[in-house]
Amino acid sequence: MKRDIAGEALLRDTGKLWVEAGSVIALRTARIGLGDPEAGDEMVRMVTEKVWAGWEVGMALATGQFGHDPETVCRRTVNHYRRAVRKNLRRLSAND
Repeated sequence: MKRDIAGEALLRDTGKLWVEAGSVIALRTARIGLGDPEAGDEMVRMVTEKVWAGWEVGMALATGQFGHDPETVCRRTVNHYRRAVRKNLRRLSAND
């Protein structure tokens, strides 16, 4: 049986996104729950980033920038979100 290397990579990257996003959620929740003076700014940033990231993905999908093959589209979508999540994880971790 032939291994689906690309599918395995997509599954691995999706799993990493799931773990990294959970870490960002935990760090943000702690910051907000502890009454951090910057918590209000963090909440605004959180909503703004989600809207912006969704718009970027929507535009990329609508214009074909993520390709047309379902696996390629999925991989590029996951990678798009992972970049944003990792950026937040680095920023939030640096403030601890």
